[in-house]
Amino acid sequence: MFITDLLREPYGNRGQTMQLQATSPFGSASAQRTFEQIEQTFGGLVPQLFQLLESQPSLLTHIWGQYQALILQGDLPRVLKEMVGLIVAHATHCDYVRTIHLHSLRHQNVEPMTLAAVARGNFAAAEISHATFAVLRFTSLAIVNRTTSSRLTTSQRQTLYQETTQALDDTGLEANEQLELIATIGLFEQLCTVANLLQLAPERL
Repeated sequence: MFITDLLREPYGNRGQTMQLQATSPFGSASAQRTFEQIEQTFGGLVPQLFQLLESQPSLLTHIWGQYQALILQGDLPRVLKEMVGLIVAHATHCDYVRTIHLHSLRHQNVEPMTLAAVARGNFAAAEISHATFAVLRFTSLAIVNRTTSSRLTTSQRQTLYQETTQALDDTGLEANEQLELIATIGLFEQLCTVANLLQLAPERL
């Protein structure tokens, strides 16, 4: 249904649940190739978030392409970026994304006690390097900065901004690595927003 058709349709006829519809006769084959890549990445798992896009191969390819470019490639280690995902999931109350990356990080042999601490947002108690601690601390502050700044006074907002800026400097990352980190936070916020709006239940892993 095009937007113009939707605008002409009486409001009372819009109560049906929206369903994803195929946009290409080659959707299944295209999706299958992407699913194979996802399965290899997540240790035999194709998260439901991606499965829901099977009938929208262009959108599936786009979102998976973002994930590949930011999380699987780049200068920062994948493990570090997936820990960033845990912090974002904790801050946005997204159990779905949290569960996916706990599974992925366990598959990469990260210690269970470390994962438990990071997943709770208690990364100070995790056995991680100073550099990793600094990255996760910045991530936590960056999320707070974005989600609460509108409710703060001008003075509080300036203080939080200064703390966040200093936390980014404390990571010791080069300029291109800082951009990669910020883009990674943005991607996980996007995925958590989608998962929360769809009310996706955590995967049984």
